Amino acid sequence: MRRHPSAVVVAGWALLNGVLLAVLAVYGESPLVYWLWGGVVLVLALAAGAVLLSSRSAPDQHVRYRVPDRGAGAVPPAAAGLLLVALGFVYGHWLLCVAVPLLGVSAALAVRGTTARER
Repeated sequence: MRRHPSAVVVAGWALLNGVLLAVLAVYGESPLVYWLWGGVVLVLALAAGAVLLSSRSAPDQHVRYRVPDRGAGAVPPAAAGLLLVALGFVYGHWLLCVAVPLLGVSAALAVRGTTARER
């Protein structure tokens, strides 16, 4: 499992949704909600099994991925930070407490680069 944590991530999502289903049961929701949310838990559990099987069948999984540009890894945190800045105008400037560190991380990734180092 150390080499292929992707199945653990998907199983974690299934477990989290199972806990949320239990919370719904505590609050006494309708049976339709149980069926729908239980279906989600089942689909996630099946997806975790599929991910586990696919990760075991390919032991030469890449650990480091090369990106075409050194600063390409800075794009997702920059996009999330800019989205939070835009949402800060609607929901309040307190979102800047989350956006500014994300923009700082994206700036550091843009300067440092995200390509794998040659050994």
